[in-house]
Amino acid sequence: MSLTATVLQIVNNVAGAGILTLSAGMAGGVGTVPATVMCLVLGVISGLTFHLIGASCELTGTTTFKALWAATLGSGTAWVVDASIALMCFSAAIIYAGILGDTSTQLLSLSSLPAAFNQRAINIGVLSAVALTPLSLLKDLSALAFTSLLGCVAVVYTAIFVAVRALDGSYALPSGRFLSALPPALTPSFARASTWNTNAQALVLTSNLGLAYIAHYNAPAFYRSLEERSEARFGRVCAYSFGVLTLLYLGMMRLGYATFGDVTRSNLLSNYAATDALATFGRAATFASILFGFPLAMMGLKDSSISLINTLIKPSKRGKPPKRSEELQAGINTLRRGLGALASTHTTVLTLGLLVAISAVAILVIDIGLVVGISGAVLGAAIVYIFPALIYAEARPGVSLLELTLVYGLVPMGLAVGILGVWMTLQG
Repeated sequence: MSLTATVLQIVNNVAGAGILTLSAGMAGGVGTVPATVMCLVLGVISGLTFHLIGASCELTGTTTFKALWAATLGSGTAWVVDASIALMCFSAAIIYAGILGDTSTQLLSLSSLPAAFNQRAINIGVLSAVALTPLSLLKDLSALAFTSLLGCVAVVYTAIFVAVRALDGSYALPSGRFLSALPPALTPSFARASTWNTNAQALVLTSNLGLAYIAHYNAPAFYRSLEERSEARFGRVCAYSFGVLTLLYLGMMRLGYATFGDVTRSNLLSNYAATDALATFGRAATFASILFGFPLAMMGLKDSSISLINTLIKPSKRGKPPKRSEELQAGINTLRRGLGALASTHTTVLTLGLLVAISAVAILVIDIGLVVGISGAVLGAAIVYIFPALIYAEARPGVSLLELTLVYGLVPMGLAVGILGVWMTLQG
């Protein structure tokens, strides 16, 4: 791909449901200046570590994250990659299911469906049974290629309508035209708003940003697809991509909080009035984007889970296979076909089991901010900060002491952000 196409692909891959959680990160009392600095600094660091992975691929000649790990940190611990991706995809699927439940409830409230039947838990269960299950069991996801464009359109539209509503005063106190349509609990409040204040709640915002910026496991694929690739050229791609993402996140975070203040929910779309037409279109676009993007997360979850199981339970055996007679080989081939059918059945069972677990957690955890906070803290710390530093330090021969110090400095930073982020999210 060209440099421009690669930039657009990275922005589309990274900018997802996490963008809706950033304003809530400020709602605990984080001032505008500290929040802005955090968004900018973490955007720069995330772009840098994304580049470190591409540079490591150049140095080692690898093309996948798992192969890169094996070449630098050893194949014996490569299962960590599968575990991290499985955890990330599992968390993403829960967040997707939760947002689908929220948006479907809000959209159905515009119909004549009795409120008793329009419950978040019911909607998640029905969607899981009639839509998410068949989508997750698809063998070929090529038919869903349009979701990449749909997701990009949904993000752009959402950013535009959030900006419009923040600037046109529709929710401004005391006489905004949509204020009367909001329940009392969602009436904008700015009692905790400040310019410079910072507190432990900033760790929640750090976790949300960690999840919002994460896509580093795909960095080798983007590096591989770049035309005339080189470490310097990939560096420009990372600078442009994460520069766009940082500005997008900063705008969404600041404008969403400026509209609703302290009552901003972890799913920003839940704050807007049901009678707000722009918000209704935003919910519909987000619903469609996440619905058809869900099987992509499930595919990653299934593949990484199967790979993890095979690594831990059935380690590969090397060696030249012995010569066999035609009859024996025919029998072995028949056995392999039978095992293939059995594996297919097990994959279906695994998929259904994972869906049940995802739906159950999404129903029980009403506030997706809990999942976002924990997964963002853990995965952001590991995949965005710690893993790239450890890999690059091993991949770069003759690295200078200063560079080594700066790179390894990301490890304690990641550990601190991860541990404190999880703790603060659970406290909240």
